[in-house]
Amino acid sequence: MHDGAALGDRANAYSLAEIEICEGATVAQETYLCTGTHDLTSPAMNLMVGKITVGRNAFVGARAFVLPGVSIAEDAVVGACAVVSRSVERADVVVGAPARVVGRRKEAVSLAASIGDLKP
Repeated sequence: MHDGAALGDRANAYSLAEIEICEGATVAQETYLCTGTHDLTSPAMNLMVGKITVGRNAFVGARAFVLPGVSIAEDAVVGACAVVSRSVERADVVVGAPARVVGRRKEAVSLAASIGDLKP
């Protein structure tokens, strides 16, 4: 964890491989960062691991699940309960299971503010 990074209450950092949470990044409560999985195509179901990176000023919402080998780039946002199986580009906003891009960070903040009581 770098300076100013935050790992929320009851977040799980399952670290069979490296997990890097960069400066200013937030990983919200009950998020699961999972660096290990199994090769389901192999009869032995061999263990496979991959580093997870959460970039500078990125935000990972509550109860999101991030799979091995995923990088969440600088300024990206992962919505609550998203299942992230592929890397997320800089400033992209992803939601859902599987996670999909729904916007860019600045656009998403403006949209949220226009439909509710949220303040950008």
